[in-house]
Amino acid sequence: MFLTQTSSPAPPEGKDIEKMVEEYEGASARRNLSGPVGLFVAIVAGLFALFYLYQSKFGIISPEANRGIYVGITVFLCLLLYPASKKSPRNRITILDAVLALLAVVVTVYFVINYGQMANRIGFVTTPDLIMGLIAIVLCIEATRRVTGNVLAVIAVIFVIYALFGPYFPGILSHKGFTLHRVAGFLFSSLYGIFGGVAAIFANFVFMFMLFGTFLEFSGAGKFFIDFPYSLLGRARGGPAKVAIVASGLMGSINGSAAANVVTTGTFTIPLMKRVGYKPHMAGAIEAVASTGGMLMPPIMGAGAFIMSEFTGISYWHIALVSFVPAFLYYMYLYLMVDYQARNLGLSGLPKSELPDPRHELKQGWYYLLPVAVVIYLLVKGYSPAATAFWGIAGSVALSWVRKDTRMGLKEIGNALVKGTVQSLTVGATVGTIGIIVGVVYLTGLALKFSSLLLALSGGILPLAILLVGVAAYVLGMGITATTSYVILAVLAAPALQELGVEVLPAHLIVYWMSLIGNINPPVCLAAFAGAAIAQADPMKTGWTAVRFGQPLYIIPFLFAYTPILFNGPTPEVIRAIAGAFLGIYMVAGFTQGYQLRKLSLVERILAGISAVMLCWPDIYTDIIGFVLMIMLILWQVITMRRQGSASADSAK
Repeated sequence: MFLTQTSSPAPPEGKDIEKMVEEYEGASARRNLSGPVGLFVAIVAGLFALFYLYQSKFGIISPEANRGIYVGITVFLCLLLYPASKKSPRNRITILDAVLALLAVVVTVYFVINYGQMANRIGFVTTPDLIMGLIAIVLCIEATRRVTGNVLAVIAVIFVIYALFGPYFPGILSHKGFTLHRVAGFLFSSLYGIFGGVAAIFANFVFMFMLFGTFLEFSGAGKFFIDFPYSLLGRARGGPAKVAIVASGLMGSINGSAAANVVTTGTFTIPLMKRVGYKPHMAGAIEAVASTGGMLMPPIMGAGAFIMSEFTGISYWHIALVSFVPAFLYYMYLYLMVDYQARNLGLSGLPKSELPDPRHELKQGWYYLLPVAVVIYLLVKGYSPAATAFWGIAGSVALSWVRKDTRMGLKEIGNALVKGTVQSLTVGATVGTIGIIVGVVYLTGLALKFSSLLLALSGGILPLAILLVGVAAYVLGMGITATTSYVILAVLAAPALQELGVEVLPAHLIVYWMSLIGNINPPVCLAAFAGAAIAQADPMKTGWTAVRFGQPLYIIPFLFAYTPILFNGPTPEVIRAIAGAFLGIYMVAGFTQGYQLRKLSLVERILAGISAVMLCWPDIYTDIIGFVLMIMLILWQVITMRRQGSASADSAK
């Protein structure tokens, strides 16, 4: 943005993909600063990344410095890089922006220096504390509004109003209310509000792994993660779509943003999908669903595994291991859908002459898998996620020197630091505002009230409660990232599911999976809209097609609640649950696409749907019924296909 960046797959001619995605975010496009001002902002962004790299290697200086600097400098950069409105200048910073950014620095310095005193006199808020607290609240909400749009900003304002005017809220939501001093002081001076645990999670885990993803891309690994699947699967039926599945799964697990993943891999895969015969809206939808699934893919899960570990107290490695089967089911379904679609439309792959040799590609770039392998190894050995990310970044820089054209010198490292920081703002801009929401939840006891409300609305019926969580996640997902949505609902909704008998990890995975729905489900679905922009397709049509290709997002959360698919039961039941899930998802794909060994009739399609439900239902008798139906349906397809083949042979004689 400010400095020269390494090359990446070129977007379609005449299209500024990044700008189109930013428009769909509901926020003004990021400023393109140049000259001394641009250099200054780039230096701040680079030093910001270096500070957290230093901490990841040598340890956190102090909790207040770690959290305060992350929130403060993130807000500072957001206010400078994102204009207040569409009418604001795009190539220079206004006086108002400069003043607000300076206030962000002042507030940060005040918090870091005075935190010890504020903690000692907790409950007693001085006038300077009040002023700084109010400024911090306003700046955090404004930064969020500029970067992500109005939804989360409005929610935060409502939560602040709720804290102040509790007695005026109806029924179970009512509380005694708190003074402005108490609210501002709690949100600013404690480690439960703006600078609370959420800030620590994002500073230590999310930011570091987003930075790791950027360094991987700059080292040439991003190109390898696309080129190798391309060489391997390009000739297959509907090959480019299958390339999208593998490449997006690899990239998405690391970068933690479905929309960013679409922009990274989709600029390459979507035009190829269109070329072999996929309709534009279908190509955009396939890429959106594949990119969204990256956040479900171990070992990193878009940093979701680390966040979940902090909330649940369950080890990261256990979460990553048990998440593999659900993630595999997700991509298996998508692969089947893509394959059935290609067979139904009579699509082929790309000519062999246009594809690179897989052995050559693997020989040229196999070592790019080493940083990921190092990350996994260190996590297994018990290293902290931050330290793990540091060594992953160091490994990426070292491996970039294997080839002359990818070597990262000081300039390239500087570019990666700046780009990683700037790209992280789309997530980091929400941290202070999430802290406001979570702080109000703690202050007012809203978590218990929300759980009671959810239990009351669902009548204590678990499936209905899961549906309500899905609706809440969907609504939140219209305006905020999946990670942000999960953090909020992990505090509010997961406890309610636990009260209904769902174990801790399944409850959080339900919330996490549901939080991804907003990426693909209209009317606001950023990943699908990004795919539509690249494919030059109708956004809504792309979104609804993505819903069809992303069915596991809606199905598998119920398996978390009702089956031991997460290895949380006796071994025979775990095996039966996983086998039933695999066969059930296989039948769901046939039902949804209307195709298996051949095109299905209406009756066959209905039977496939019944078989899918029976196989996924947590009961041995329904499993048997579903399995028998599946075998009968497949045998019938084989018999009728042989009859048709015989008839065709006879007519040819």
